[in-house]
Amino acid sequence: MNVKAMLYSILSIMLLVAGCSSDDAPSAENEKPVTLTFAFELPQSHPWGHGAETFKKIVEEKTNGQIKIDLYSGGTLGGSGREIQEGVAVGTIDIGISSTPIVLLNPYQEIFSLPYIFKNREHAWKVLDGPIGEKVGKHLEEKNLKVLAYWEDGFRQVTNNIRPITSPEDFKGLKIRVPESPVRIKTFEALGASPIAMSWSEVFTGLQQGTLDGQENPLSAIESASLYDVQKYLTITNHVYSPATLFINLDKWNSLTEEQQNIILEAAAAGRDVNRELNQKGDQELLTVLQEKGMEVVIIDDVTPFQELTKSVWPIVTQELGEEGQQIIDEIGKQIP
Repeated sequence: MNVKAMLYSILSIMLLVAGCSSDDAPSAENEKPVTLTFAFELPQSHPWGHGAETFKKIVEEKTNGQIKIDLYSGGTLGGSGREIQEGVAVGTIDIGISSTPIVLLNPYQEIFSLPYIFKNREHAWKVLDGPIGEKVGKHLEEKNLKVLAYWEDGFRQVTNNIRPITSPEDFKGLKIRVPESPVRIKTFEALGASPIAMSWSEVFTGLQQGTLDGQENPLSAIESASLYDVQKYLTITNHVYSPATLFINLDKWNSLTEEQQNIILEAAAAGRDVNRELNQKGDQELLTVLQEKGMEVVIIDDVTPFQELTKSVWPIVTQELGEEGQQIIDEIGKQIP
């Protein structure tokens, strides 16, 4: 009887322990939510901001709130693209967007900054969303960044406060702000300007105080930053199409489940589509808006003289990146729709 009682006691204890273990086992529903910070330097009203709202909505809904996205627009968390990408690389920010400054971490993305390498938006999207974009973006993993998608900054135009630009000769001597990109600097030197690399957050003040004569950016950035208050002339040159790279800290990415990763990729693509659609639809409307704000607009119908002068910039990239860089450039040329 004593043996039976002892066996009964042991069995009871085992069942009790098993029950407690089952109750205490973590489940997807009971796990503590993860909060990811998402930073970008442009205002919430910019197409990046609308894309980010879409991204946030999809991630939070599809993960049932297990991943929360905190948006920080307007440079409130990292004042510039450069600071944001550095913050994401070291993990003080989880997700970020950066346009041209990404070349400081990944020189292969200088290929996308080559003047007139993309013929139109469809050409750019085909390249960026395909194997070429994936191959180029893979190099960022060496800097602890994982590319989620290529959003859009857009085709870049030139503003200044000195004179209308109707030909390359009109660039002579103009102090033009450019992002921190060797290719962009060389591009404007080839056009005869005096390029000055500067963070975006400093540009309005520089234009206002006259330390800069002009700058180059997509229409959405020109309008959302109210540059019409400090710039008189706008020239549609379409000299560069700028992707906006959306990336996440690689260590953070690797800490997520495969299901969570797939949801984030889905949300990144949806936000990209919203961003691109708003940019594309907005360009023509923004021309009207900027004219109404007092800007004098010049549209360059024949960009051939600009192309001829800036073609000298292309070898800079191939010299740095070698055969692989040239192969990527050649492949981009074959992707024209």
